[in-house]
Amino acid sequence: MAALIDKRQPLDLIDVRTKQEFQSFHIRGAQSCPLRELSAAKVLRGRKREATEPLYIICNNRVRASLAAGMLTGAGCRQPVVVDGGMETWVREGLSVMYKRPFWDFPLARFCCELMELFRRPPLATYESPRVA
Repeated sequence: MAALIDKRQPLDLIDVRTKQEFQSFHIRGAQSCPLRELSAAKVLRGRKREATEPLYIICNNRVRASLAAGMLTGAGCRQPVVVDGGMETWVREGLSVMYKRPFWDFPLARFCCELMELFRRPPLATYESPRVA
């Protein structure tokens, strides 16, 4: 699956983690379908590939993905594939993920943060005025 993603080949991949987990990081091209909101019929209708092609399912460590695979099989999915190890293994193996872009990643915001940091630092040199007696 990682090779398909790297080559930007079309594939059906659903991520059954919560919306917050998905938004923090996910695999490029994955579709967020939280297990609690999973509609098997809707997922099967929205597939990019033929029904005979694998439908990859991922979560953090396999548990939710296995439950989703059972639901999808019951709805007529022919080839659900639970990704071994889930996102924990995917990240540990160093495979690519998409991260939510933090606010400070924008150039102007980053510049402002750096500028504010400069004013917080102690000055490089101090000047003492001569004392008048």
